[in-house]
Amino acid sequence: MCAQIKEENFKEVYRETYPETLKFIVIKCNNMDDINDILQDTYLELLLLLKKRKVLEIEHIHPYILGIANNIIKRHYHKKMKHHKVIYYPEKEENIEIKDDFDLEQEIITKDNVKTVWEYVKDKDIITSKIFYLYFSFGLKISEIAEELNLKESNVKNRIYRTLKELKEFLGKEVMENGK
Repeated sequence: MCAQIKEENFKEVYRETYPETLKFIVIKCNNMDDINDILQDTYLELLLLLKKRKVLEIEHIHPYILGIANNIIKRHYHKKMKHHKVIYYPEKEENIEIKDDFDLEQEIITKDNVKTVWEYVKDKDIITSKIFYLYFSFGLKISEIAEELNLKESNVKNRIYRTLKELKEFLGKEVMENGK
C-alpha cells in the first residue's frame, strides 16, 4: 500500500519524521556543526521533490527521508574530503563500574550556561559530542548509545563522566572569572 505525499502534507511529514531524522543525522555526521545544515538540506530536498513531482507515492516515508539524509551527508562530506583530517583516539577501556544516577541540570547546567556547555562539548572529539547529544538531547540510554555508535557501554559512561568532570571544572573557573 503506497501513501501519496503532496506538498500540502509537508508540515505533517516534517513533524512526524523530524526526531528520527535528527537522530540519524547526529549518528552519521562527522562534525556537530554540520547537523543543522544537513537536516535543513534534507527537508529542503524533500520539499523541492514535492514541488517538482506534485505527488510522491511512497510506501514508507521514514526510510525515504533517511535515504535523502544519507545522500545529503555523503555529498556534504565528499565536498570536504580534500580538507579531511583523520584523528585517532585510542580507546582506553577500563572495567570500572560507574553509577548512572547524576542529574546534569542540577549538577552544572543553568539557563545562563547552556550555550557555554554545548559549545564546550562541540569542541570535544566527535564521539564524545555525539554521546552527549544523544544522551542529553534525545534521552537515549547508555546501552542504546553504545549500540548505535558501536562502542562498549563502559566507554560511553567513561566519556560522559569524564566530560562532566571537565565541565564542572571549566564552569567553576568561568564563574570565578565572571565574578571578579
